Amino acid sequence: MTNGGGMSEQRKAQQLSGWLGVEVSEAQVILSHTPMTDLLPALADRPVLVSGRGEVLSVARSYGFTRALHTRQLGAAMPAATPFSTYPPEPAPAAPPGGDASSPSAPACCPVRDLGLATEAHPIDTILVMTDPDDWYRDAQLICDVLTGAGVPTRSPAAAAAAGAPPVKLIFSNPDLLWANDFPKNRFGQGAFAHMVLSLYARITGGSRPQHVTFFGKPNPQPYRLAERLLLAHAQRIGLQLPEAPPGVLPFSAIYAVGDNPAADVRGANQAQAPWVSVLVRTGVFQGPGSNCDVDAARIVVDDVSAAVEAALHHTRNLRWHSLR
Repeated sequence: MTNGGGMSEQRKAQQLSGWLGVEVSEAQVILSHTPMTDLLPALADRPVLVSGRGEVLSVARSYGFTRALHTRQLGAAMPAATPFSTYPPEPAPAAPPGGDASSPSAPACCPVRDLGLATEAHPIDTILVMTDPDDWYRDAQLICDVLTGAGVPTRSPAAAAAAGAPPVKLIFSNPDLLWANDFPKNRFGQGAFAHMVLSLYARITGGSRPQHVTFFGKPNPQPYRLAERLLLAHAQRIGLQLPEAPPGVLPFSAIYAVGDNPAADVRGANQAQAPWVSVLVRTGVFQGPGSNCDVDAARIVVDDVSAAVEAALHHTRNLRWHSLR
């Protein structure tokens, strides 16, 4: 379960399998945008604007968002909106089987010019920020344009109000302000981008905030509820004999949430409550001072993931010993 993304769950499972040397299935992976599949009943056929680097547009379409377009496509359709960004030509569609490869290729379909997405005919219903964008300037500008134009970036706020257009919903896949990589100091994450967008929106609208803003990802509850469902399904798939539990109660003595970010991993597990057990490792975002985070204190603190597994096994043995007394 990660606040990262930008690829399909299947591809992430293959990546993890290669790194760890054990088989990881797609059903065992939760990316920051995986819980967005719960939005499909309301948004499958609605125009949605997708923001983020990597393969987020193809991922959104694979989820079932049939009328999705990327901020890159929106900016390319009206380049004056983001004059400091560059847009390489969209690749032409592949030739049909048996087609003449030497014949001129048809131009790629533009979801704005050809399908009318993000226009008054088909305004954007929801903005899905699925990962950190690759061009913060472009995406911040276009997201604010779409929000203030009630789904139509070229429409003024006054025209949107006169038309009685409903407000656009804005959903971020995670609120991480910081994350860690090989650089000695933590880096800004999607939470920093969200702060920038919301601050800019407030400045240009006189201090207001978009009416519908939602954050997914750790420490929010959506990925934890999804993880519980997937754990139950996996336990049944491998034939694990689960103890009897009352309706609505998980049949697990503990679920160990191991992570390096107190504000995301530890806070999320603590808020999810039993049987979740927060385990903090000192290999990433958390750098002290002290042995534990003062704001979001973990139940268990260890040096690395290997020590976390040993601590979880020890904790589980103690739980079993106490249950047999």
